[in-house]
Amino acid sequence: MTAAGFKELKLGKIIGTESCRWIIFTSAKGLVDGSSNRLPSWGCYTLNRQDLEKEGVKPDVFVKNNFLDSL
Repeated sequence: MTAAGFKELKLGKIIGTESCRWIIFTSAKGLVDGSSNRLPSWGCYTLNRQDLEKEGVKPDVFVKNNFLDSL
């Protein structure tokens, strides 16, 4: 959401890799046995109706990460 808003408002360039696409909000409902169940409740879209769950946000400048970058 932050990268999408930053890009939409033209506040600067997005540098890095494409966003993860894991952006959906869930809500939990309690069940009679005390457990709970989580279901998707709403998604996130840009003002142009781009689904951030399916498409993500592409950076203006792509920087490739490799395994050693995460160490």
